[in-house]
Amino acid sequence: MAEGHYILGNRDSEIARLEIQASLFEPLTKQTLLNAGLKKGMRCIDIGCGSGSVTRLMAKMVGETGRVVGVDVDNRYLEYCNRIITSRQNIEFIHDDIRKSQLGSKERFDIVYSRFTFHHLTDKREAVRAMKRLAKKNGSVMIQDLDHAPGSWLCYPENKVFNTLRKVYVALIKKGGGDPLAGRKLYKLLIEESFNVNVDCYSPCILMGQEPYSSLGWQLAESIKPQILEHGLQSEHEYTKMYEGLKKLAKDKGSFVTYSRLFSVLGKNRE
Repeated sequence: MAEGHYILGNRDSEIARLEIQASLFEPLTKQTLLNAGLKKGMRCIDIGCGSGSVTRLMAKMVGETGRVVGVDVDNRYLEYCNRIITSRQNIEFIHDDIRKSQLGSKERFDIVYSRFTFHHLTDKREAVRAMKRLAKKNGSVMIQDLDHAPGSWLCYPENKVFNTLRKVYVALIKKGGGDPLAGRKLYKLLIEESFNVNVDCYSPCILMGQEPYSSLGWQLAESIKPQILEHGLQSEHEYTKMYEGLKKLAKDKGSFVTYSRLFSVLGKNRE
């Protein structure tokens, strides 16, 4: 992750949640990368790689003649990434902060990618500029990020604990210096940095009672529990009530939820 405070932490339970979330989004991410022009032999970089799911996906897509670098500022995630890869032939994980990165002076990439990082950042513009420096001329900068507007977190039938989870999560993003509405702002941001830009928006539907995806709500609550209590957003009793409600919702086969809106912004570097 680049500058900003990743409020979800780096515990084993959060890494497991990220892998489930990555599985949910993988078909869309793969198509997005193809739309960005990814093909065999390319050199790609994944900014804020986290558990490395997209980095590994890109490594498969570029093949043995390509190269993919995953970067993050959290060494625990990097340790996990290095531990689970089966081959180091075309993939590398390194510690780097996008704001201070010197990678652009050493190497430029065909595709510079980031997912679910920008809503945690304080200075999104500087991060975009850093990604631009990493991109080859006519290379692609691809950013996928969330927008936690109230209407985008839909539960039907309506569920109060689900709405409560959104409110406390949004509050924590703000306290960490991030922007819960970052997704919608990416298009204009890339336009202002002289990219040729396309934008798309998607919100996946998750059916309750169908594991593992139906568990993402209560797993998110588990990850942010320390921060919720630290900042006094809920008492222990209030948190437990929300958590148990989310567990119950996850088993309710008559309900579904929509994930927060995901904006995919593709910029072509003209410089």
